[in-house]
Amino acid sequence: MNIGTVVEGPTDELVLKAVIGYLHPGQHRFFPLQPISVHSERGNGWKGIRRWCKETWQRAGSDLEKIISADTGPPLDLLVIMLDADIVTERDLQDNGLTDLIRDVQPVCPPIATTVTRLEQVVCRWFQRSIDQLPSAVLLVFPAQDLENWTFAALYPDDPLCNTPDYECVHQGHDRDQHPAYQLTLKKYGRYLGRRGNTIRKSVSKYRPLASQITTNWMQVCRICTQAQHFEDDLRAKFGDVVD
Repeated sequence: MNIGTVVEGPTDELVLKAVIGYLHPGQHRFFPLQPISVHSERGNGWKGIRRWCKETWQRAGSDLEKIISADTGPPLDLLVIMLDADIVTERDLQDNGLTDLIRDVQPVCPPIATTVTRLEQVVCRWFQRSIDQLPSAVLLVFPAQDLENWTFAALYPDDPLCNTPDYECVHQGHDRDQHPAYQLTLKKYGRYLGRRGNTIRKSVSKYRPLASQITTNWMQVCRICTQAQHFEDDLRAKFGDVVD
């Protein structure tokens, strides 16, 4: 398959490739559409994705259908757009020049499913579309609260944190001691991530073996993280022959 990816950063790209390769084995070619480099002109993070989404209809001769078809590059069988669900806390999430905003976007988690539904609506608004108007090749993925929830669940599925109610709803800004990404900066949990103040730092070199751990323990990740299971279900719905 030809797979286009729109993600917040390089470690997200790394994990996405590993998980798709595990769930849907085959010869895949990945085309990073955002960010296209470490120093992407749009920037990294969720704002870079928002700029990319807006450019699909702002640039002359560009829209989602043309990006997916062979008009602007290789034809894509799948276009994955992945955003951490914790962007729901960003004050300027809907600061995109539109007056008809999605209501009740601010954290309503738990349940996480409601938060994700709101975020899907926001992202579709960046495209100036509804969810029903997205091409069938587009797949929206929202790790909750972020990708490190999946990583922590893969590494420490029996940790008490993974068994807490609404594991996917604990946000770093509220109680960082209960936040998986923060835990992964501690020596007790392997110090896989760096930290400066409240900023979590991730490196591709350290994350590469973690991506393998996520696929190895994918069933555990799905048991703990509903959004991981949702991703698998969506992929299964599109392509069928997913690993059992």
